[in-house]
Amino acid sequence: MQELLPRRKQLGLSLISLMVGMVISMMAVLGALALYRSTTQTVFGDGGLVRSSVQDGQLASGLLSAQIALQGAGYGLTTPSTGTHFLLLSNALLNPDPLTLSATVVNITAAAQSGNAIVWISNPNQSANSADYRCGGLVSDPSTRALYLLQSSGACNPLNTQWNKITWVRRTLIESGVLAQAVTLSVQKDSACWPFGAVPQTISKVAAPSASVTVRLGYGSSVTGSSNTYTSCVANLTS
Repeated sequence: MQELLPRRKQLGLSLISLMVGMVISMMAVLGALALYRSTTQTVFGDGGLVRSSVQDGQLASGLLSAQIALQGAGYGLTTPSTGTHFLLLSNALLNPDPLTLSATVVNITAAAQSGNAIVWISNPNQSANSADYRCGGLVSDPSTRALYLLQSSGACNPLNTQWNKITWVRRTLIESGVLAQAVTLSVQKDSACWPFGAVPQTISKVAAPSASVTVRLGYGSSVTGSSNTYTSCVANLTS
């Protein structure tokens, strides 16, 4: 008969090997959790990709909407001018029920003047009846950092005496809390103006045309410490 080979003794896992395996597993889990937390913060946290994309997206659409609205200032009026048909306001507040403005009117000059609201009047339907004139406005709220577009809900002529009595309808261009700092507004008369941030003279070698009124919207993007200016040339105003 063939001699049977001796059986080998089978050994199980020792307590030490189990503990070593658990430590290695815990280190792998902790590393995965740290990576997950870092990725989540990068995407969804303050200053993350999602917040930055929301901020820059609202800035782009809000400033473009503001630019389009401003182009209607003074349209359809005979010799529209600042101080009568176009007003810059400082310390502007929107009062609820009904929605009205309280502020201080700023005199617009050849030097840039600052405020946080602009209101204007226009005649979009070319009507001979001044009761058909309509008013619009932009308000930058310094406390919530929101930017609003205003439209009058009824008659608003003459603007220079009725601006604080007009009932407005508000549309949000940039929501509250999105920006790190509120959009700033400045206005000046009789200055050179390239709209939409066109290539400056130092590069294009072409001088900017003169504009009766220039509006500049200052803002910061998602890039920390950034400071940008969005320029609008208000072509309908004569002075």
